[in-house]
Amino acid sequence: MGLRNILLLVVGVIGLAIVRNLIREISRIMVRRMKPDGSGPKAQQGSSDGKTSGGGKLVRDPQTGTYIDPAHAVRTKVGKTVHYFESEASRDAFLKANA
Repeated sequence: MGLRNILLLVVGVIGLAIVRNLIREISRIMVRRMKPDGSGPKAQQGSSDGKTSGGGKLVRDPQTGTYIDPAHAVRTKVGKTVHYFESEASRDAFLKANA
């Protein structure tokens, strides 16, 4: 086995180690995004304390249970509580059920 082949083998092993670590890190990131670990959305009605991975807050639609960005939500105030909905249809169904 020549020196060139040994060098190619060493470079190949180092390259595989780098790719393996890269795949491991990507997997860890994906698992964190799929499984809330205490800092993710909590199941609460009205306004929520859930946070997105980007640091923004999410709110829970009390009708559907879906977490949404409050900047894009349909808002309705019932008493002193502001509720956030993913759509007008969800808001209307909530108001009808709680009338």
